[in-house]
Amino acid sequence: MPDSYPAAPGFESESPINLPSNQPVAEFGSDLVAELIGRLGHDYIFLTPGSSFRGVHDSLVNHTRNHKPQIILVAHEEMAVAMAQGYCKATGRPAMCFLHDLVGVQHASMAFYNAMADRMPVVVLGGSGPADPSHRRKTDWVHTANSQCDIVRDVTKWTDEPATLQATLDSIARAQRIATSAPCSPTYVSVDAKIQEDAIPGGAALPDVALPRYRPAPPIAAPQEQVEAAVDVLTEADWPVVFGGRIGYREESTQPMIELVETVGAAYQDGHDTVCLPTRHPQNLNASFGRTRAEGEYRKMLLEKTDAVFCVDCLDVSNNIGAYEGARGAGVAVGEKAKKVVDLSLNDFAVEHWTNLGGPLPPVDVQLQADNLYGVNQVLESLRRRAEGSPAWVKRAAERREEIGKMHTALRERQREAMKAKWDNSPIYLPRMTAELYEAVKDKDWLLAARNNRAWYEGIWEFDRAGRFMSNSIGGGIGYGAAGVIGSALAGRDRGKFTVAIIGDGDFTMGPAALWTAAHYRIPILIVLHNNTSFGNDEEHQISLARRRERPVENAWIGQRMVGPEPDYCQVARGYGAFAEEAVRDPRDLKGAFRRAVEAVSGGAVALVDVHTGLN
Repeated sequence: MPDSYPAAPGFESESPINLPSNQPVAEFGSDLVAELIGRLGHDYIFLTPGSSFRGVHDSLVNHTRNHKPQIILVAHEEMAVAMAQGYCKATGRPAMCFLHDLVGVQHASMAFYNAMADRMPVVVLGGSGPADPSHRRKTDWVHTANSQCDIVRDVTKWTDEPATLQATLDSIARAQRIATSAPCSPTYVSVDAKIQEDAIPGGAALPDVALPRYRPAPPIAAPQEQVEAAVDVLTEADWPVVFGGRIGYREESTQPMIELVETVGAAYQDGHDTVCLPTRHPQNLNASFGRTRAEGEYRKMLLEKTDAVFCVDCLDVSNNIGAYEGARGAGVAVGEKAKKVVDLSLNDFAVEHWTNLGGPLPPVDVQLQADNLYGVNQVLESLRRRAEGSPAWVKRAAERREEIGKMHTALRERQREAMKAKWDNSPIYLPRMTAELYEAVKDKDWLLAARNNRAWYEGIWEFDRAGRFMSNSIGGGIGYGAAGVIGSALAGRDRGKFTVAIIGDGDFTMGPAALWTAAHYRIPILIVLHNNTSFGNDEEHQISLARRRERPVENAWIGQRMVGPEPDYCQVARGYGAFAEEAVRDPRDLKGAFRRAVEAVSGGAVALVDVHTGLN
């Protein structure tokens, strides 16, 4: 390294210097790989540096000039894939990562699982030591495997280890097509280091990605006879319920979902941590009371009342229909209550041979295997025809709407009263934290990148449409939080959104360096830390088990609480370049802390507010 090379150049931009005024002709295999990534439509590529893809890294900087794609530097490979997952959710588009071989890919395997569970089209490229042993450097032996794809084969939809440059280019284009064709899921392509660094061989050329063969497959439609069977169930039901799932990521689904529940005269609830229907819609009976017994009782009442359940692209149908609440199995739960279950999803196309993700085989009476929005529109078209010739059914649907509207009003009042009872609690009451935060951001064009279920009472945060909430890791991987929400915030920044997120302290502890990426690339986001100094979910499990075994609950905190000393998350955040004051411990200080943080984020900063809460 020359003596004149700056050890820490002052950061103004990451535009390469000392390059010719026009883009040079591609010379090396990695140059074509970099060009292809841009042609596939990627504005960004998330990566943690590694020697196994030094060729492509050079080409991204010195050939395609760090523009389309722009490198987003991330401190850990798991966080790189999590950012890509969050970006996919907020854009509805594929995202791309590049990982160092073997060690980097192993780091990222948890994030692959989350993205697979979330059905996100993350295209991952991995550098690989030369397949030809005669070309391996000393370190290449450590980073080379007979089948690198084996590490992630169980958490991807498709993998490949191409042996030539042309095969590599074709494979990358194919990987994106497969990832973006429903049901979406991550794909992985290993890119040989020698192929990257060698001169382009004669005849190698970029695939024409504009051709139909490289585009995602068209939406899958359900057979019409199944659509009619589903509509039979909905129109013959006395009291139907609709559950909304992954369709909630799509803003354009709002009106079709509203029309669906209004036409059917159905009660509505969100499925697994999604938001599909406006909070104030009179048929919205979401009943979160902050994970209390009252919430479970309300849900049980609703399930006992219904005789037909329509699940729209839900992750776990058995959970939606109450199969885990004391029943021996989903079949028993449904059979005894004479319910009919309609499942609109592509879940059967995404079944994995090794994980139980999605629960047991649900007792579905009518299966609509279709793209979520396309399938809803198919059902709506049939419902409109039925309504024209069925005045009695239309009248009954209207009566149900009125009944459900009264339930909605009573439910929201009950939730408000429950919140008032603990409003001034210390440690800070989670619903108050959420309410104060919403008041601080409600006039912004906000995007909620994550929320903590423990902090949630329905009706506090007013959703006006779908596509405003990006959910959690879905795969249950703790550590997704900080990185995933920053991926969503990158998309939010480019769309002019104010991105805000609530994550737990345990989740944040596993990946605080993600804040540096946000600060470095000027990705504004407000992160609120729900900090109970504990891995709270597991502490509750220890309490529950201790009571069952008649052992002291006073010991449940051991091995759970991060105390003695408590981490200073505000100091950590400031160390990574974020705005952070001191931890908020008094509920009366919430309003001012959130106001100042909102001002900082509105000015382009990354802000963290550490709120000390209880386990409530």
